[in-house]
Amino acid sequence: MIAEYEGSIHELQKGMFEETKSSAGDKYETSRTQFQREIERLKTQISGVHTTKATLLILNDVKSIAAGEGSLLEVSMGTTKMIIYIGAALGSLNYQGQAMHIISAQSPLAIAFKGHAVGDVVNFNQKKYKIEDLA
Repeated sequence: MIAEYEGSIHELQKGMFEETKSSAGDKYETSRTQFQREIERLKTQISGVHTTKATLLILNDVKSIAAGEGSLLEVSMGTTKMIIYIGAALGSLNYQGQAMHIISAQSPLAIAFKGHAVGDVVNFNQKKYKIEDLA
């Protein structure tokens, strides 16, 4: 992901250089400003990826006895089971044939789970989540 962003920045810088050779006046300034904005946007995204990666590396070594940041939970809602990782909001993915939801520690669901242990039932949005396992 970072390599893709860096490649895009390189292409934009190359395009900005080419635009400099072929443009003059207001058109040059407008094009240059657009290129700079896009480069800054990509640099911000790269910074966000680095921050998320650092957070995940730190949380990877945490052993949980109560749900919180860095916890990996196996929860059930009736007959439906799911895995939830509390850390950085990365969305959902399929892990060994089972849905895994990677949620932010600041999300309402993570806050609802905070401090609960194996066997606890957490009520959230009129649904009951039972914590089956915690790591």
